[in-house]
Amino acid sequence: MKGFEQIGSRAFYRPTGAVDLEQALRMAAGAIRAARDLGLADMLVDTTGLTGLGTLGTFQRYEVGTMLASEAGAHFVVAVLARPELVDPQKIGILVAQNRNAMVDIFSVEKDALAWLDARLRVTHPIRER
Repeated sequence: MKGFEQIGSRAFYRPTGAVDLEQALRMAAGAIRAARDLGLADMLVDTTGLTGLGTLGTFQRYEVGTMLASEAGAHFVVAVLARPELVDPQKIGILVAQNRNAMVDIFSVEKDALAWLDARLRVTHPIRER
């Protein structure tokens, strides 16, 4: 899958190109499924290389949230990286996913997304003392 990379137990998906929301959702869903099938712990979905998404309304954000919840489930952690103009200050799509027990969030700065994933990794997969 183009743009998909595994580093340790983390997947990175960095798609590029002009797509509409339906295409972007299909691409991200496929990448999340691939990462889960590999048994990885978490994933960064970087959408900053996509164009053509336009402005997302409440219904489109709801669609994003339901897809994230459906594909990530309750045990796979996903951080979404998006251009600042695409991040809803109220995080409607993320709230939809979280209300369905998904561990997801959205960020406009990659460093913040990775720090959030690292914190979730420590909580969900603590290092065991020997």
